[in-house]
Amino acid sequence: MGGEEGPEAPEPLASLGEQFSQEELRSSARVLIMLSLGVNRRMGFAALLRLSRCAKGSLSYHLKQLETAGLLRTSTVFTLGGPRVVAEITEKGQERYTGLIDELQRLPVGNEPAEPAPG
Repeated sequence: MGGEEGPEAPEPLASLGEQFSQEELRSSARVLIMLSLGVNRRMGFAALLRLSRCAKGSLSYHLKQLETAGLLRTSTVFTLGGPRVVAEITEKGQERYTGLIDELQRLPVGNEPAEPAPG
């Protein structure tokens, strides 16, 4: 057992591992926010709170991290019920979302053998 390595990870896993190790996607909450905005383009703070199950301060922090990375933008919209914070995915964020989905779709399903990593 000692010294033996298992098979190399398929290239999509290596790519996903690299993407998820980058600061802006290192949190599962931020990944969920990005996936949600990738699907919906724009969501209110309350909807993101329910979806992420984060506390208000934590969600604000995660939104700020993603906004600093240029993946989304937040704005305050004034409604009859008062001001509402809305998050919207940017073009850069949409490209990042598309890249994540592409890599996920390349993963083998079930007992399908994985393609070996190039090299």
